[in-house]
Amino acid sequence: MASELILILADFFSRGDHAHSDATLPRLPALESLLAMARRDPLPQGWRGALAWRSGGAELAALAPAAAVALAQLDARAQTALQYWLATPVHWFAGLDSVHLHPSGLLQLPADSQAALVADFSSVFGDAPWRLHALGARELLLSGAPLAAGAEDPARFVGRDVRAGLPAGTAAATLRRLGAEIEMWLHGHRINVERQARGELPVSALWLWGAQPPDKPAEAGRALAMLPNAARFYGRDTYAEALWRLRAGRPEAVPEQFQSMAHAGGATDVVLYPTLGSDGLGAVLERFEQCWLQPAMQALRARELSVIELLAGSHAYRLSRLNLTRFWRKRSPWWESLA
Repeated sequence: MASELILILADFFSRGDHAHSDATLPRLPALESLLAMARRDPLPQGWRGALAWRSGGAELAALAPAAAVALAQLDARAQTALQYWLATPVHWFAGLDSVHLHPSGLLQLPADSQAALVADFSSVFGDAPWRLHALGARELLLSGAPLAAGAEDPARFVGRDVRAGLPAGTAAATLRRLGAEIEMWLHGHRINVERQARGELPVSALWLWGAQPPDKPAEAGRALAMLPNAARFYGRDTYAEALWRLRAGRPEAVPEQFQSMAHAGGATDVVLYPTLGSDGLGAVLERFEQCWLQPAMQALRARELSVIELLAGSHAYRLSRLNLTRFWRKRSPWWESLA
């Protein structure tokens, strides 16, 4: 029995604004072939909602991302009176009339920097109801009294104006005020002095998001099959790793290439492929094409894989061996198909 490969493009969002064109991005034949031949299904809550549904059904998919992380990392069952937000360290910069998130502005802080922030936050904000928790991942976790406020995933705004992604909701003013206080606290903080001395981007703010559960979690994945208990997960993402912990699984690092994986018969492998890189989206996806899609498509044709499924932006693309007969379908530039 052949294996199933699920590829997720992490931090990739369809912008639909045709900001890129064939003048700036490479054509990717394997990706364009997959997009042309595959069955296309909508993902109302993106890949996170789909992965949550397939990992644990409607109950897990109904949790806000930050709540799921707290449950997995902090055993938040004992803290039912608290609400949680993912706190992503970001670097943004001011323009003439806007503030933009730097193209490399989603920051991964080392463990000692996270520990320093948590300790200092406890000292500076000790009289407030907020607490900061280190997770050893890109995101930290903020806990506090329940608030009807939250922001969108900051990855949606990489290289863009951040205003549309700032906290919204009936209590947004409270969360925005906290964010402003955190900005002032971080300005001149010793970890930023040390980062700048090393030539690294300083932390401008903590982007507080992931507190709102999806609107319709059950409908988000009815067309998607549940993952088998023996499914394997490869990748680094605070939320996805939490889902795997709740399944009593152990995430692994993403191999350099498809051929490096041990493909057991009948296995399901979930690979979270990072799309944010200093050399740009085009270079990242060229590596993805060469190291993953091309050999995976060959394995599908050779019956070593039964299905390749790609989760990208707001859609899932499922390609089985039977779909390979759709070779006659027109192949559009991948940025148009994913828009």
